[in-house]
Amino acid sequence: MRFVYFILLSALMFSLSACEPSHQQQKQASASDKTEKDIIPLKNGKADEVEGWLNDHTILYTASDPTNSELFAYDLFKGKAQKLYETEGQMVDVQINENRHMILLQITHSQRTAIVLLDQNGKKLYDKNYETYELEAAWNQYNPYQIMVTVFTQDWDFDTYVVDAKKGHSKESPIQVPFIHWTSADTFEYIKNGKNNDTGPLYTYDLNTKREKKQLDDVLAIDSFQNMRLAVKSASDENGTFIFQWPGADSSVTYELPLQTKYSSLSPMEYDYDESGRLFYTFTQSGGAYKLIEVDLESKKKRDILDSAEMEPIQISPNGQFALYGYQFDRIISLKTHKVEPIITENVKGD
Repeated sequence: MRFVYFILLSALMFSLSACEPSHQQQKQASASDKTEKDIIPLKNGKADEVEGWLNDHTILYTASDPTNSELFAYDLFKGKAQKLYETEGQMVDVQINENRHMILLQITHSQRTAIVLLDQNGKKLYDKNYETYELEAAWNQYNPYQIMVTVFTQDWDFDTYVVDAKKGHSKESPIQVPFIHWTSADTFEYIKNGKNNDTGPLYTYDLNTKREKKQLDDVLAIDSFQNMRLAVKSASDENGTFIFQWPGADSSVTYELPLQTKYSSLSPMEYDYDESGRLFYTFTQSGGAYKLIEVDLESKKKRDILDSAEMEPIQISPNGQFALYGYQFDRIISLKTHKVEPIITENVKGD
């Protein structure tokens, strides 16, 4: 449910010197002064999966039965859970916005899918039902009340709408593409169909000026974060050129990294980005296994985090100290000690 189109555009070149960047020195000094706290795993045996970071020490997780779903906040270091939301049906997607103060749910029930917007305490701010075979929701990290919703039929035809959750209305998107990434409160980017199914030209659209503009050719994946955009182009059969760009930057950082074949198309390995340290985490192949690596986008230095790892989704904590790991985010990696621990324990009832 986390697989959508990935990443976007070009980025910032920093002057390199023989000295270590000052922000890295401060970060390391701060880390060395603190003893890492122990994780208290979930022991109630009822969690389906972890959904992401609500803050530096709190995660969201879901628990369900055939007719009902619940959303909980859980403090990893205190071992305390708080129910935020309960609903009929199944929560098939949970997103947390970049500022960690709002939550977007997709809930399926009676052949319908609902978009539900919550604040961080579980108060419902907006909901709307759609009759759809599949639904894609692209949440605007610059304006969390704005959502691009794509409604698919069983034949994979689709209609795309721009939702204003604050005003409670939606309208048909001027650009009918199924997958987009917001790059500001009023602009988004998307890949159009190209000469083949793997790549296409990258365009940006401005809702205010109602104009689209081509940015790059032959792009195979895009993504955007709060203050970074990424585009991936194929460099060879096995590698891609990753182009990182920050708002206001005149230049970009590029880095060559391996690709994978997914659903018969090339795509990046699983990855995530640490905004505070400008560190990019992804996987490289090592024999029959994978390595989790960290790439410093300022120095372009690479560091191994895990050897002989499984290539599964990761999500970096807001403070850059931990990574959720696995298809259900049921494990956690300390990026300082490289230790991997379970978050959800199996077959344990009661607490």
